[in-house]
Amino acid sequence: MEIIPLSCESLGTRSFAHFVKTNDCNILIDPSVSLAPRRYGLLPHPLELSAAWRSRQLILESAKIADVIVQTHYHADHYTMGIERKYEFTDQETFNQIYTPKKKILAKDIKKNINYRQRRRGYWLWKRKELDISVADSESFTFGETRILFSPPVPHGNDIKRGYVIEVLVDDGNKRYIFTSDVSGPTTEEALNFIIANEPDIVFLDGPAYYHPHVSKEEVQLAYGNIKKILELTKELYIDHHFLREKDWKEQLKVNIGEILPAVSEILKLTPILLESKRKELHETDPPEEKFYEEFFNSSVGSQTFCEILRQYKINKYWNEIERQLQKLKRNKC
Repeated sequence: MEIIPLSCESLGTRSFAHFVKTNDCNILIDPSVSLAPRRYGLLPHPLELSAAWRSRQLILESAKIADVIVQTHYHADHYTMGIERKYEFTDQETFNQIYTPKKKILAKDIKKNINYRQRRRGYWLWKRKELDISVADSESFTFGETRILFSPPVPHGNDIKRGYVIEVLVDDGNKRYIFTSDVSGPTTEEALNFIIANEPDIVFLDGPAYYHPHVSKEEVQLAYGNIKKILELTKELYIDHHFLREKDWKEQLKVNIGEILPAVSEILKLTPILLESKRKELHETDPPEEKFYEEFFNSSVGSQTFCEILRQYKINKYWNEIERQLQKLKRNKC
């Protein structure tokens, strides 16, 4: 089994998109990328926009070699919608490139355990009668020797108003990998039990959004306690997404669970780059010209500009390494 992150907070964006390859199939999970429209009262810095653009290109590239698309829920940082959205670098054509009739799509049910907004977004996918799409909630699917098992719907945190997600187990007979999706901790017994019961070798965990004013201290402490329980089961635990939206994430881990966990980028030996948490600093040290945003919203900022910005900050190597890993998989596609 090989796991390649495509876009996440430790790669400078809001996302949890990644690619899992087994001997039987190529699995693209939650293929989207997004940015916080406002953080610290500021628009995304051009460097964040460049990272999101580059990540979107890699998501589209990975979709070409995917056999299976997994969609755990319908938030914009996990799901590519079929409308133009600037911060997701998406439109109807982008949607069509990812969700094609050639892929087996395993997706969160839009009829049960879902809030109104996610149901509306998911309808873009489910209304396409030409797609090979199945309800994934609580189901198991087999591709050769590879089994993909989904949890029942679990809350996005401990408040059902945030909606529901499904966790994912990929078992290729040698390794058992779990992607928690957005369980915000985990903070519920349902989300924790799926992880514990399936005894994973590797876990990608989203962690609590401890920075958020609507997330209580009690919820965060509950999440830390559950993370300790997962660590008793598996030592290959990567944390990312919600938890890496603040610069002090390592200190929080050290204080609250007694050790520092690796971020998802570190599975490729890439040091985390937390661009959102540095937005204020980026605007102060390298303030964008006003015309940049005018041109961006008018769609006149192109690939050359984005690539140049990534080179200027000397972080283009991150996406070059991911692309190199994808090219290896492309050569070895089943």
